[in-house]
Amino acid sequence: MKKINKIVTALLIILSAGSVFAAEDTYTPYDMDTMYDVYYEAPVIMPLPETEDERKIINMTSEPKVNPMFKQMRIKITNFFRAKENAEKEKEMKELQEELLDDEEALIDTEPNIKEISDTKSVKAKISTDEDSAEQDTANVQEGENSEQTIELTGQVQEQKAENDVILDCDNVVYDEVKDELEAIGSPVLSFPPQKVSLKADKMTYSQSSNILKAYGNVELTKENSKIYGDYVQINMNEENAFMDNVKFKQGNFVVNTRKATAESDKIVLDEGNMTSEESYKLDLRTRMIGGQDFSRMLIEEDERSHLSDTIGEVPFRVKAEEVTVEGKKDHDTITLKKGTVYYGDKKLFRFKRFTAHTDKDQSYFEASYPELGSRSRLGMFAGPGFMFDLPNGAVVKAIPFLNYKNDLGVGGALKYRSANNVTDFAYGSAEDIFVLKGRQRLDDKLYLQYGINSYMEDGFMGRNMAKYAAEIYYKDETVVKDTIADNLDLRFRQKAGIGYMHNTDYNKYFGNIPNKDIGTTRFKYIAEAEQSLFKYENKEKLQLFDLGLVLQGSAAVYGTGDTQFVGRIGPRIHSQYKRWMQDIGYFQAAYEDNTPLARFDTYRYGRSSVYIREALRINKYLAVGWSGNINLSDDSPNGKMFQENAFIVSLGPDDFKVNLGYDFIRQQTYFSFAIAMDMKGSSLDYKRMEIKNPDRIANSDTKNEKLIPTFEEAQAAKMKKSAKPVLQYAEVVDIQDPDREQL
Repeated sequence: MKKINKIVTALLIILSAGSVFAAEDTYTPYDMDTMYDVYYEAPVIMPLPETEDERKIINMTSEPKVNPMFKQMRIKITNFFRAKENAEKEKEMKELQEELLDDEEALIDTEPNIKEISDTKSVKAKISTDEDSAEQDTANVQEGENSEQTIELTGQVQEQKAENDVILDCDNVVYDEVKDELEAIGSPVLSFPPQKVSLKADKMTYSQSSNILKAYGNVELTKENSKIYGDYVQINMNEENAFMDNVKFKQGNFVVNTRKATAESDKIVLDEGNMTSEESYKLDLRTRMIGGQDFSRMLIEEDERSHLSDTIGEVPFRVKAEEVTVEGKKDHDTITLKKGTVYYGDKKLFRFKRFTAHTDKDQSYFEASYPELGSRSRLGMFAGPGFMFDLPNGAVVKAIPFLNYKNDLGVGGALKYRSANNVTDFAYGSAEDIFVLKGRQRLDDKLYLQYGINSYMEDGFMGRNMAKYAAEIYYKDETVVKDTIADNLDLRFRQKAGIGYMHNTDYNKYFGNIPNKDIGTTRFKYIAEAEQSLFKYENKEKLQLFDLGLVLQGSAAVYGTGDTQFVGRIGPRIHSQYKRWMQDIGYFQAAYEDNTPLARFDTYRYGRSSVYIREALRINKYLAVGWSGNINLSDDSPNGKMFQENAFIVSLGPDDFKVNLGYDFIRQQTYFSFAIAMDMKGSSLDYKRMEIKNPDRIANSDTKNEKLIPTFEEAQAAKMKKSAKPVLQYAEVVDIQDPDREQL
């Protein structure tokens, strides 16, 4: 019967296969950094969102699903020394126990024999000779053989039970000698305890000659909390396959119905079925490789929200495909749809011959062979198809040939590398004859490596700055002290320390009269920011919001040339909303000494006195406009200009499908992006055939995160907690009869 386990478990893996169909985009560490890195980023880090869903998007210190390189090394080194220390302490403890045991035996040899029991009352006990114990042990073993393989041992070894492979529970069992078939009726339940699997049906039969198990009527397969329902299931243990009729099960947001499911050792096939989302969830997709404004912080009345369905009708998306293949590879999981059509209600949107999506085992990224379009600094606007390739260790690379426009029409291409801890974009466009590179590698929980060529790099409140090329290792952390001066008024502290090599840019858009020095040097820089919330007011019904805070910022840099840069500033900031008008405004008074040799890269541009403004106005359900600027009030900017940030954006479309168009006047850069956040309730995938290859590999990786082993003290504490006896709730004290007392 052991072969049943493999087949039934394989059939149940269908339940987990649906996870690869999750349409929501996942956020890599790189995405977390750039999600709110809008192209007109204000020179202050805005307060973190309050909701958990928003926090997890931009939380820079979240636990990675796959250990970064430095963390793996740190854990291995720590485990090596811990194991060595634990072995030494274990040896010392064993020697101490042996000494105590020797002392105890010596003490027993010197004590007199006590043959009398002076107390007439004691706790009930049993004393047996060695022969009695041996006889009792034999009886216990024999009894266990006849009662579920229960083995009882005396001494300090506690009772252990060996579970049966298969358990059948039913009201009646009938054996047909002619058919050599066993029939179970009356609510039969077949259980596989080691696999935590059970099979229920109205009736079950098992043929010993053919080694086939069949279940009829209201079939229910259960593995832990996952269930599959069907009308009939047949499992052939000889050929190690199974099939099931009229299958239905739920996985995540999806309900799956299929006419027939067939399971073999390494493959599952579903014929003529569909996957339908019966619960609300959002498809969250954004154009990659660009920045873009996000109006999600604005309070909006529910009846003022707009949806794509308002104009087209309350109908969901549907995808019809001839063939769907889900494959669990060594390092990746993929889903491929062939000969498909996408509908919105009854309207046919487009057809495709083949579509493949890739993800790693932890689903830390999601990439697919869809076209890419958008814009990027120095590169301009671009559009082109995408082609995916799997790489070892759960990584993928996407090749994108494209047309691009930057003052002129050109051609080019891009490569996008994705893994659990790294995202790198590399591109070339002939319109400006320029190469661009931007990437980030997560080295440890709070340690990163960022690198770029002709790309804007993250630099805290100093703004986004472009180097000709740069590479920097930096540590970034954040601490929140709750309710420091009153309820809901928190103190947030952020810090970043980095060391790297930067080369001054030759790109002259908003540097004005800053001379171009062709120089590269190392830089060590520390940036810190403390923000205290002072007052908060919110009235969602009236669409009113006011949030006042005080911000203190500081930056210190030392360069390989011996030059230094120091900046310190303080000022209030306000985030407010009144009806459809939202704004962020802040003022800073600064003191600085700026002797950077990389003037075009990281000179301080905002001056001794500056104000930043970010405005957003929702004109109607389908149109919103925004503007962001930073004004140098003290007339001491290095480029002699008053505006150090100046950008405008227009957001078109319903709330669940936005197209954003913008222009940065300082960097003279046009931006284009789109954002989708549609409710996918009712959406479905219809297929004629779905094949799931290597189902046991889906979402399962051979490589597991190495974890810290416990210290000796932690291990002993856990052992004591596990072996601790329960608190005595009840005790019975009885008379113990004197063995020399006369019997009446």
